[in-house]
Amino acid sequence: MGLKRILILTCFLLLQAGLNAAEMVRLVTDKSVYVAGDFIWCCAVCENGDDAGKPSAVAYVELVSKDGIAASAKIALIAGKGSGVLALPAGIPTGNYKLFAFTALSDRAEVQDITVFNTMSGARVSGGVEICEDPMPEPVPSRDLPEGIELSMSVLGQRTELTLRNSGNKARVLCISVAEDDGLRPADCGPQSVLLVPGEKEEDGEIVRATVYGKDAGEVVSRPWLVPVISSPGSAADTYTGVISPDGTISFRTNNIYGERDLVCEIFDYYGESLECFFSPVSPFVFPEGLKFEKMRLSPSMRSALLARNEALGVSVKTDTLHRFLPKRDNLLLSKEDCVQYHLDDYTRFNTIDDIIRELIPYARVRNVKGRKSIRFYGNKDDALVMLDGVPVSDHRRLFAYDALALGDVYVYKDIYVLGKKAFCGIINFVTTRNDMSALAFDEHVRILDFRGCSYPLALNSSALAPSAPAGRTLVWQPYVEIGKGENVRFTMPATSAPLIIKVKDL
Repeated sequence: MGLKRILILTCFLLLQAGLNAAEMVRLVTDKSVYVAGDFIWCCAVCENGDDAGKPSAVAYVELVSKDGIAASAKIALIAGKGSGVLALPAGIPTGNYKLFAFTALSDRAEVQDITVFNTMSGARVSGGVEICEDPMPEPVPSRDLPEGIELSMSVLGQRTELTLRNSGNKARVLCISVAEDDGLRPADCGPQSVLLVPGEKEEDGEIVRATVYGKDAGEVVSRPWLVPVISSPGSAADTYTGVISPDGTISFRTNNIYGERDLVCEIFDYYGESLECFFSPVSPFVFPEGLKFEKMRLSPSMRSALLARNEALGVSVKTDTLHRFLPKRDNLLLSKEDCVQYHLDDYTRFNTIDDIIRELIPYARVRNVKGRKSIRFYGNKDDALVMLDGVPVSDHRRLFAYDALALGDVYVYKDIYVLGKKAFCGIINFVTTRNDMSALAFDEHVRILDFRGCSYPLALNSSALAPSAPAGRTLVWQPYVEIGKGENVRFTMPATSAPLIIKVKDL
């Protein structure tokens, strides 16, 4: 190979490396000690190795012990920043854990030490707890503030007002946490990191991967007309088609699916052939090797503080008006501007889907070809994409057999929409009053699976009056606060006699 070709190839490889530069995720949490059933409030910042590149749109958060992955979450990122919660299971064993976050492009992740006490169970991390007689540390207030941020507090009756002032010379974006200190301390193993294997960049959202199984799984690759589809009841925007790779696995590029959802999995066959195969999503989480865990030193002196933490958890759930939803990623598929809505209670009620199409929707018609009924838009010879509660119905005959009186609304999208290999001249979404596909008879090859999507981005401002509650609560969690030069931001929280741990971090 000539020198010129070598130089060109080298430049190309360097360019490719730049386009897929490794990413690091900086993770900020509200505190470091938790009890089973508590929330870990998280803020993730994706630090892209290539400043000119678009950062990943999802980060994966894991809490691990010597026994494996104890809890996990997905955090949607907008312009490289995002927030969410990681819920600790009620049965999580007492012990020391490691918390870290990564994107699909990360080649390593920095880990944090997290301590979890289970006050309702005697379960412990295997070989991770030893009984000792250590005295309980005294709670002490602490403030962790970046340079140029000033803090003041004033008590107003049963409430405390916290004010932050930006005295620096530029606008800031801050993550703010205020928690009560109860004296419980986490183990400190010093800085650690784990090595990861980078994968494919997720620019628009999570790439959901699935494995194919079943009698005809081996024939999937040889039938390019097959279109695998995942969808979630209640959201027409959460419909995605997949790409089948030569090894038979499927990749679905999503715009991030939020919350705990049912996922309807189906392989569309537009030639009417029967194919006995199914697919199941693959977990994106990993369990890294080589982490060092300190044993938890559990002392009888901690008893009263742990009982108080358990009580504080119950009080906070009952009294706090906790959550404020933060902005989510925009819907990339469907737009309200392109939609015509028919609220069926505003019209004469029809007993069949046929009548609804013929009498209310002038853009569509019902076709009957060789005994197979389908819905099409005028001027088009192909079937429209028809949904029930946001879930595509490949065989329209199943929809015609549905009880039309159970429908509440019909949404019609008249533009051309492309889902994978198939283009549709319009979409009709029939929405039931319960918005959960009740009583729809699916094809025998459809599977409905539990799917955990991205955590809803939340902020916490505990303004409820509960001054007598035990120490240990997180009172303020504001993961994304913009504050201009010379400006102030204020938060109101319950007055408390416990020392406060205040953390303010630049994002």
